[in-house]
Amino acid sequence: MAAEYNYIIYIYFLVAILAIQGESVHYEFGKTYKYTYDTKILFNEESGQKESRAQQDVGLRIRLEFDFTPLFEGDGSQLVRLQVSQATLTSMHRGGMEGQLLDMVKLPLYFEYQDGEVGRVWAIEGDSVFCTNIKKGIVSLFQLQATAGERTELDISGECKSMYKISGPTIVKQKLECDNMEIAGLHSNKNEVFGISTRSSSTWTYQLENSVIHSVMGSDRHVAALNIRSTLNSMVLAVQKLTLLSTEPMNDAEKLPVSDFEAAVQLIKDGSNYPLLDMLLPSAPEVQTCTPNTCTKPQDLVGKVKESLVSEKVGSAESACAFLKMLKAFRNSGKEAISETLTSHDSSYIVSQLLDVGVATQTPGAQRALMELLNFEEQKNLIYPLRYLLATAYTTHPGDYLIKDLLAMLRNRPPSREIKEGMALALGAVIYSYCRVPEQCQNEVVKEYESLILEQYKACSSEECRLLYIRSMGNSGLPQFTDTIFEAIRDKSGSSMMGFTAVQALRRIPGQYIGELEQQVLLKIFHQTERTYDSSVRASAAELLLGQNTSKSTVINILLSAMHDQKQHELSTFILRKIVDLARYDKQLRDILLNLLNDPSINNYNIWAQRGKSSAFSSLLTETADANATYGLYMEMARSGVMKKSAMDVNIVNKDSVQRLLSFGIYASGLESLVGETPDPEEGEEEATAGLGLKILDVLLPPVEFFRGSGGLMSAVWNAPTEPVSALQVTMLLQDHSERFHLGNGLVVELTVLGAVSIDLTGAVSISLWNRNSQSLIRNSGAMVIEGTMKLDSEMGQAGAVFTAEGESYIDFETDVDFYNTPFKMCMQMKRPKTSFKHTFNKFEKATKFDRKYKSTLRRVSHIDGLSYFLSPKNSDECKALLVDK
Repeated sequence: MAAEYNYIIYIYFLVAILAIQGESVHYEFGKTYKYTYDTKILFNEESGQKESRAQQDVGLRIRLEFDFTPLFEGDGSQLVRLQVSQATLTSMHRGGMEGQLLDMVKLPLYFEYQDGEVGRVWAIEGDSVFCTNIKKGIVSLFQLQATAGERTELDISGECKSMYKISGPTIVKQKLECDNMEIAGLHSNKNEVFGISTRSSSTWTYQLENSVIHSVMGSDRHVAALNIRSTLNSMVLAVQKLTLLSTEPMNDAEKLPVSDFEAAVQLIKDGSNYPLLDMLLPSAPEVQTCTPNTCTKPQDLVGKVKESLVSEKVGSAESACAFLKMLKAFRNSGKEAISETLTSHDSSYIVSQLLDVGVATQTPGAQRALMELLNFEEQKNLIYPLRYLLATAYTTHPGDYLIKDLLAMLRNRPPSREIKEGMALALGAVIYSYCRVPEQCQNEVVKEYESLILEQYKACSSEECRLLYIRSMGNSGLPQFTDTIFEAIRDKSGSSMMGFTAVQALRRIPGQYIGELEQQVLLKIFHQTERTYDSSVRASAAELLLGQNTSKSTVINILLSAMHDQKQHELSTFILRKIVDLARYDKQLRDILLNLLNDPSINNYNIWAQRGKSSAFSSLLTETADANATYGLYMEMARSGVMKKSAMDVNIVNKDSVQRLLSFGIYASGLESLVGETPDPEEGEEEATAGLGLKILDVLLPPVEFFRGSGGLMSAVWNAPTEPVSALQVTMLLQDHSERFHLGNGLVVELTVLGAVSIDLTGAVSISLWNRNSQSLIRNSGAMVIEGTMKLDSEMGQAGAVFTAEGESYIDFETDVDFYNTPFKMCMQMKRPKTSFKHTFNKFEKATKFDRKYKSTLRRVSHIDGLSYFLSPKNSDECKALLVDK
């Protein structure tokens, strides 16, 4: 009985071993194996709808026959020759269009082969990259392991992790991920919201007979989609099929009369009419040079698009389209062509917009051209240098050369304060983008930036100077500045502006660097245990605490302070409104708050029934399947009832992250004396000041001061623009992605996605001292244009898909204030008009063997109704009262 049991166990383990150990691959020396091979490359959207002709796949098909001949065998290794005997190219969308690929049959490919693993590869120098890639794609199909499990191997797509599953003579090979060694010219925007996601799947099924591959069927699929709108996507599918036709004896004259492998290779090299090139198995991209038909010179293009780039059209889709056209021309050009374009007669009225293009080009040649054009040493005529610095803050993949130029200019201390401030802020933003590639953050240029900023900060003799460098530190988000920023917050001689700016400078520093010690410091600031702080500083400290993986004890601490600090009832009101608002989008904070509401010591009238007029409110601006845009309106009042600080934030939220899109805030201090109110004794008496702070994509821009002192206020009243005046214009890249897919059949597909946003921020204000009222309008006009191209660009032809999308709109933010009587009445309104979003998807194919090019187009337009946004219940009541009086 025991013997029978042991026998059963033995059989069980034998079956298990056979299930994971397949038949090893081996080709008999002295035979030629004839195969037929069929591969297709298809382009389309990811959507499976293919009802109309325009929705059908486009692409090309290659069919060929080849001989697989081991020329030498020794020490387990074989030297194999792959010789194509016939090859044809066919259109996938237009039946009957077929041509012969005569170049494919001219030259063989040789490779080293041992136990299903491909080693070195030798191609003849005269063979084209296209032909070599196709042959290497076939060779890669012969790379097959007979053991189940995961392994790393070098194949046509690069260094790949592959998973093998074995069931008898059937082997399934799945590529899990591949890392191609070719990276030149490739880049991506590391922003999670505005970036591009790619998904790949590759599976092949093998049938073996007598240790020989009898057939292979498989596919290689790659999808690229925008994170912010996944319906903007394209897909490439490569299908391969290989079948053994026959075997026949090898001609004895072809056998290599040598005894070792290296001698066999040398004999092949000596016998070839052309040099043999040693190479690795991964495919190489076909380099396409610019011709007048494929690349437009920027000097020629600027004359065609100059009317679309004038200042009056910034903020429109037309301007953003022209920006992308010029950008592609600049990226295909060198320094001399760019310089000539920037200084041409056609460019004279659009230099500012061409500076946006030049900065977005992000090549050393473009940077040298810009440096030659601009003069940063002047104290007047600062429009162009400031526009350059503004655009520089939004580079998507800055290089060392850009940072070195900015460091050199800042080190030389430019004479203009505006230039110096713009340079410091732009440099901080560039460092932040640069460090989003973690390995780059260890480079020397980052250390140079850190030491220069700290050196110049410590050398400052005025608070105005220190503020400049604190803002630069905030834009950089480097955790190395944490201690310096906290020292600025705790500085007892600092003004409310310094405290507020320093707390805001912590916004980009990763949460893990705001540890328990730093959180205790923020709590001390909020509770004013070491010194008195302005309420805006305390509110910012509380907001930072609530957003840093806050704890239950911290939330309790802040809530209880609202009950006990009734002298600062406006601050208590603002903090409570802010907590409720943050909890709508922060699950951790929401769970803590819901739990605390079960506690009567927290959920009571004394805490939640605050009497202030301050408010914090946010809601949906727009909603899509992939991301939501939210807007928030925050208004903090002084204890006297005078507005102290108001802000509007626009954020984009997806399932993984939040991108701060726009934030503009009006700050004011010391206004009580101007309207006959008593200043808050706890905050001290400060000079009357008001201004505007602006952040775009979380990059802090130089603040705009409206006035300082009563004399400045009167000057601002008389000089305020009653007609809309542009305060900021810029066009920048949001999407900037370049990637190559090395397909299993050897073809290389290039993906390029460019997305531009054009912004025009205008404002107007009307103040009547006689009627004691004012009206203001801030209009934020914006347009986005996105163009994504996934294409095969080869000597044998082109095929691919292009998706484009565009939309433009504006948001008006209107404020009416009546200060004839106290309390003041203020009504805020936010509106946008009806708008539309256009999405176009083009597919094309053209082969050198065919006379005509095929192209199909799908157009979609979605309409979005106009809307007046709800801001807060108190604002609605104020608007009713104010508009009724009118």
